[in-house]
Amino acid sequence: MSIQNVNTATPNAIQQRHLIQSPDTSFFSDFKAAYARYQTAPSSDASADAKSSQAVTGLSDVMGLTYTEMAAVRGTSPNDQSAYAAILNRAYTQGDMDDPVAFLKSLTPEEQGVVQRAHCLADSIQPTTMSKEGAYNLLLPEGYQVDFNHDGIQEVGAAKNITFPPLDAPEQVKQAWLTATQNMDEGSMMTYQLRMHIMMYGININDQTSKALTPTDQIDSYRDGVDKFLAWLEYTKASIPADQYARDKAFFSDMKRLLA
Repeated sequence: MSIQNVNTATPNAIQQRHLIQSPDTSFFSDFKAAYARYQTAPSSDASADAKSSQAVTGLSDVMGLTYTEMAAVRGTSPNDQSAYAAILNRAYTQGDMDDPVAFLKSLTPEEQGVVQRAHCLADSIQPTTMSKEGAYNLLLPEGYQVDFNHDGIQEVGAAKNITFPPLDAPEQVKQAWLTATQNMDEGSMMTYQLRMHIMMYGININDQTSKALTPTDQIDSYRDGVDKFLAWLEYTKASIPADQYARDKAFFSDMKRLLA
């Protein structure tokens, strides 16, 4: 269930942390099958530390590459990883994704804490105050999200995340993005994520839900957007710093080439 199989270019570590896809029709059945294999895997006579390492390795086949890497970055404990996987398996097996808010309400405070830590949320989970999208995304491992209202912003609990490319972007757009950002530092990549998001969705004012300015599932939308940004860049060239102009010119010219 690695997200990198949707692209021909292999994401680097920074890109992997930011790649998001929607769960496909086989996601839940694949997860349950992988979890069943994980549960029935024979235990070894190794030390406690070795067993813990083996458990994390086994869970990576269940939870996917992005979750595994983010868990390592965040220092998520093996116990929390195992407990979170069990919570997800229960939700998927019982059919509770139809009403994820109710499922989160049914969890004990300790289990809600596991979900909170799995997503590195600052505040405790309050299911009664969150949307179905926010609850649903709490019950998906890192690397998978839904955007039910198609506003380009994924709610994860009470948090709201902007990502690029959008979940329904054509594969060529995803490939172009990976190639164009391959050698960027994380800060620069996030800056261009925001610029590309604004290009497709405009600026969200007063936390109002916004729709895409142009169809996000059609590659011509991205081609037109990049062309318009390049034209704007030339128009404003005299009023922006030369180094910023050079960086933006290089990035958007690269995207234009890759989207051709």
